[in-house]
Amino acid sequence: MISSGQKITTVMELGTYEMRLLVLDSAAPGEIRLKKCLSTNTPKNFVASTFIEYPIMDPEPIQKAAVSLIKEAKLPYENTIMMIPDHSALVNMLITPPRYSRKEMDEAIKEDFEPIMPLPYDHWYTVHQNIGNWEEDEIILTMAIIKNNMLEAGGIVQQAGLNPVVIDVNILNVANLIEHYLTSDENKGKNICLIHLGHESTSVAVFKDGLIRAINNRPIGAYDFTKQLSRHFHVSEPDADQFKRNEIFFLPEASPEQDIQYNFTVIKNVFAILCREIFNSIEAYLTKFREFSIHEIIISGGGANYENIQVVLATNLNTKVRCISELYQLYVNGSAVDASERNALAAASGCFLRE
Repeated sequence: MISSGQKITTVMELGTYEMRLLVLDSAAPGEIRLKKCLSTNTPKNFVASTFIEYPIMDPEPIQKAAVSLIKEAKLPYENTIMMIPDHSALVNMLITPPRYSRKEMDEAIKEDFEPIMPLPYDHWYTVHQNIGNWEEDEIILTMAIIKNNMLEAGGIVQQAGLNPVVIDVNILNVANLIEHYLTSDENKGKNICLIHLGHESTSVAVFKDGLIRAINNRPIGAYDFTKQLSRHFHVSEPDADQFKRNEIFFLPEASPEQDIQYNFTVIKNVFAILCREIFNSIEAYLTKFREFSIHEIIISGGGANYENIQVVLATNLNTKVRCISELYQLYVNGSAVDASERNALAAASGCFLRE
């Protein structure tokens, strides 16, 4: 959302689970082709938070990880899009009367953000964008990032060897990736919910006719499942993470047997919290915009790779749920990547369809 207005062919994604570097070959709606796609585990020193100023206690391991990716990609010093986790920024929607002056808009944004900001308002960098209309009012998308945190993360990437000229969060670029689907004739008039299941948080956005109407970030993610498994089985978090990948938690069809499936009983409380947070976000949208139902939910991110999670989400949220991997193709060096990679790389890939 903080943009240079130019086409950029490199993305550095600073995730709390993995750091990724993507180099574009070509991008078109429904098909992304990459020259390079590299990743490394994110050092534990990288902490992204909207609540802490200067959360990165030791930048050296993070910079080393970024340098290793840039060297492996053999990139020169060039402009890049820097992706940050959704929970490192505050994102909100405003409904305002038309033709607000600059001063009125600034005051409205401050009034909306200030009560939820853990630091004084002048510690934040804010941007906004008009993204459409609702009845006679305007819908304004707003974002706020702690200035020092933005400069710190940007400085790490810059010292590693790339020049971050765009900073953005995941959920907005997942939306870019499937704009062709959200705006298609088949979805005209439909409420479509996009859920990005991240490592430490989950973002929920609702679209109608391709326009974002609501957005929310909730403090629960894939890491919460890992912690629950680690506690229950008395194993390390890396072992719990591996268990999470290898074992079945969700059945392939809706069934009463789901509730007594042993692995599911272990993570059932965490899953219930996730469903509740998603449901509350959707309910708030339906109430605010006087809508009656969500026609479809699309899930993305690493959390979308839990086998059959879309089946159980559909049962709990009472609507169709599908993975974003069904809606686009991704190639690296000419070779198609599998569905799990398409789910995990959706946000970074969507950066290349920014306008």
